[in-house]
Amino acid sequence: MQSVALKPESQLLFVVDLDDSLIKTDLILEKLITLALRSPASLCLIPLMMLKGRLAFKKWLASKTEIDFTSLPYRKDILDKVREAKKRQEKVILLSASLQEDVDRVVQHLKIFDSGVGSSSENLVGSAKLKYLNENYPGSRVTYVGDSFVDLKIWKECEKIIAVNPSARLAKELQSINKPTELVIDRKNQIKLVIRQLRIYQWCKNILVFLPAFAAHRFLEPAMWINSTRAFFSFSFLASAVYVFNDICDLRHDRQQPSKQNRPLASGALSLQTAIGLIPACLSLSFICGWGLPTELLFVLGIYTVMNFIYSFWVKELLAIDVIFLAVFYTLRIFAGGAATSVPVSEWLLSFSVFFFFGMAMVKRFSELRNQSPSSLSPKLGRRAYEPQDAMAVLVTGASTSILSILILALYLSTGEVKRLYQHPNRLWFVTPCILFWLNRIWILGSRGQVTEDPLVFALKDKVTWWVAIGIVLVVLSAI
Repeated sequence: MQSVALKPESQLLFVVDLDDSLIKTDLILEKLITLALRSPASLCLIPLMMLKGRLAFKKWLASKTEIDFTSLPYRKDILDKVREAKKRQEKVILLSASLQEDVDRVVQHLKIFDSGVGSSSENLVGSAKLKYLNENYPGSRVTYVGDSFVDLKIWKECEKIIAVNPSARLAKELQSINKPTELVIDRKNQIKLVIRQLRIYQWCKNILVFLPAFAAHRFLEPAMWINSTRAFFSFSFLASAVYVFNDICDLRHDRQQPSKQNRPLASGALSLQTAIGLIPACLSLSFICGWGLPTELLFVLGIYTVMNFIYSFWVKELLAIDVIFLAVFYTLRIFAGGAATSVPVSEWLLSFSVFFFFGMAMVKRFSELRNQSPSSLSPKLGRRAYEPQDAMAVLVTGASTSILSILILALYLSTGEVKRLYQHPNRLWFVTPCILFWLNRIWILGSRGQVTEDPLVFALKDKVTWWVAIGIVLVVLSAI
C-alpha cells in the first residue's frame, strides 16, 4: 500500500531546545568563562553591552570567544529521542535562543537534525519561539523538549511535552496543563556531586598544617590542636574554592582529556551555576574557620589565593615554573600551621618541604605525560607546556630533587637542634632509608604508569605507604 504524505497542517514536529536541554550547560556562561580567561579586561564592558539588548550582547560575546562544540556535554537521552523521532518520520528541529551560527555548528556536528534555527534578527526565546513555529509550521503537531519556565508558552500550545530536569514547581505547572508529558531526569545526587567537585579527598594534603606543632614537640598542648584544626578546615575550604575555580578555567581542556572528562563539571553533571556559587560559599567558610586566629594565617591564605589565581591564568602554561608553584603551595600549608599556632617554621623544615614537594609535583607531571593517550588531539598536556618527549627530563629532574630532600633531612639530623629535642637522636637515622625507599618506589610506579593521580592522594590509598608511615612514627617515638 502506497504511503500518503502528511499535509502541512498535520505535519509532525519534534522541536528541541539547546541550552540545558540538548546540552548539559549554558552557552552564555561557557562564553563568559572563555572571555574571562582570554581577556579579563573585557568583562568590564559587559554592563555596557547588555544595555544594548540581549541579542546585541550575545553577538558581542560571540565575537570575543570561541566554543568547541564537539566536546560539549550532549544529553544522550535527548539524542536518542531525536533519532527515534526521525525513525517515525517526524521533522526534527533544533530551536534555540542561542545565536544562529551556534545552532548551525551544533547541527553540523551532530548531523541528526533536519534544520536548526537560532537568534539572528531577534532573541528567539519564549513567545518568539512560539511565533516562529506558528508562522512557519501552522497547524503542526509539535513535541517540544525544553527545561525552564520560559518554555511554558510553547508547551501549552504543543501536543506533547518533554521536560528536562524540571524543578518541583515547574513539574507541578506541567501537570496542570493536562497534556501527554514525559520527564527526562538525569540529574544525579547533587550532594555527592558537590563533594566530588570540592575534592574533599584532597583535604588530606592539609594535614601538613599540623607539622609545625609536631616538629616543635608541642602536640600535647590543647591550644595547638585547636588552632591547627581550625587552620586545617580554613585551608581546606579555601583549597576547595581554588579547585572549583581551576576546574571552571580548565573546563574545555578537561572535556578533551579521557581521564578528566567525567569530572562533575566537565561531564555536565554539575551545572556551572552551582559551581560558581560554591566559590563564595567555600571562601566564606574558610574565613569563618580562621576568624580569631593570628592575622599571619590570613596573610598566608591570601598569598595562597593570589598565587593560585596567577597559576590558573598564566603560570599553569609555563614550563617548569608551574611545578615550582605547586611545591610552594604545599609549603604554604606548613606556614599556615605555623602561623595559626605561632610556632616558627624552621629553615630545615622549609628546605626539606620545598625539595620534597617539588619532587612530588614532578611525579605528577611525569605520570600525566606517561599516561597521556597516544591518540590525544594535542601533543601538549592540556593547558600545560609539557610534551611527550619531555618525560625523561621531568623524570631525571624530579628524581634528583627528591633525593636532595633526603640529603637535607640527613644534614638536619646532624644538628644540635635534633640533639636538644630528642633523647636518642641517633635512632632518627632510620627515617632516611624509609623515605628513600618510598621515594624510589613512587618514581618506579610512576614510570610504570600506575600513579594516575596526585602522588600524595595516591599514597593515602597505598598500603605500602601506610606501613612506611607507621615505621617512621615508631622510629620518631623511640627517639623522643
